[in-house]
Amino acid sequence: MNIYAILRNDNSLKRISLTQELQEELDSYINSSIQHFEGLSPIKFSGEYKPDEDQILFIENFKNPYSEFVPTSTEILEKSEIDYIKTIVFVDSDKIAYQCFDSRKIIKPNKWFLIYSRKTFSKINEPALIIDAKIDALYFKEEKKLLFLSYHNASKIFDLSEYYREATDSEINHFLNNNLIQKDTSFNTNLFNSRMRKKLHLIIKNNVLEKVERNFSEVVKYAEKFKLEQMFDKINQKIIFPSEKKDLEKLIKFLNEDLFESPITGNKYEINSKHTVSEHT
Repeated sequence: MNIYAILRNDNSLKRISLTQELQEELDSYINSSIQHFEGLSPIKFSGEYKPDEDQILFIENFKNPYSEFVPTSTEILEKSEIDYIKTIVFVDSDKIAYQCFDSRKIIKPNKWFLIYSRKTFSKINEPALIIDAKIDALYFKEEKKLLFLSYHNASKIFDLSEYYREATDSEINHFLNNNLIQKDTSFNTNLFNSRMRKKLHLIIKNNVLEKVERNFSEVVKYAEKFKLEQMFDKINQKIIFPSEKKDLEKLIKFLNEDLFESPITGNKYEINSKHTVSEHT
């Protein structure tokens, strides 16, 4: 296993040169975290589910910008580049592990960091790096599969906006111009806050309007359970987007399948974390 650094100023990859002793210890130091990732139950990432302790999120066919390189030709990290490190990379034959990195993991000689040896302390006179045993993301080269526990940490390493982001103004306007949607002249797209825009992105991505149109009467019956019937025109088969923010938010949650009625108790729930069971592999 070899170790590299991705620099934040230009996203270049630099090899971290280690002593032979450290190189031999690196595998066992990181492998426990890699094995932990591999032992968890994978859940397909949608942006709407927080994994349990025994679960991990994954993205299939992930376009990894840091997977295609020739390690032997990578330049060695220089001391002057240490402050620019944003990610530590551990490369094995079939997988790549990633660890978030920031200035808190740099030990600088301008502070008094003392090393204890033979009952005596000595001062660190050169910069040092702190490498955690835990990784933040794991990529399988052949499968092109990315595993991660936290979207927040993984998004520090990769651009994941393709998989979870807010709907743009252009996307929202296109969505609202669908023949299935009816809105009055006072409706303003500024009603959509950040959370609603993220849900709208998923609604658009999952082709929800097409599915509502195919099953309009059944959708309306379910909407009545949550007292949302006023937001549906049964005669003209239209979804009526309200101009009141509170009502609009409830409609968006309904379209994103965040409102649920239990068939067992009849209790109604608003959920903020979910995944499709059929995608649990």
